Amino acid sequence: MTWKPSTPTGAVHQDCLRCGAPVLHQKHGLPFTVTADAERLTPAQAAARTTRNRLAWCLRESKWAGARLVEVLGRLHNPACPWPHVVDHECPPGTPLTPKPEGALW
Repeated sequence: MTWKPSTPTGAVHQDCLRCGAPVLHQKHGLPFTVTADAERLTPAQAAARTTRNRLAWCLRESKWAGARLVEVLGRLHNPACPWPHVVDHECPPGTPLTPKPEGALW
């Protein structure tokens, strides 16, 4: 039997509360909370989608620990990194600023 922590320590798969897109949400293990798109990218693809306010993250996954966002993709990150990468989530333009109501179809 494998040990699982009682509270998630890594990234949790869920839907964005505003736009409904699939995201990874991580509250623990970093100095701040991160919500990133669930789409896995190569380091080059992730770097191309970054902006000053949208960071790219190296995503480490294992069957024991689950998914964890571990470091920001930067100049020192190995461009041949074998792990998948994700970028901070941005809701599409025009998305209401309030969370969608439970059961809403929009």
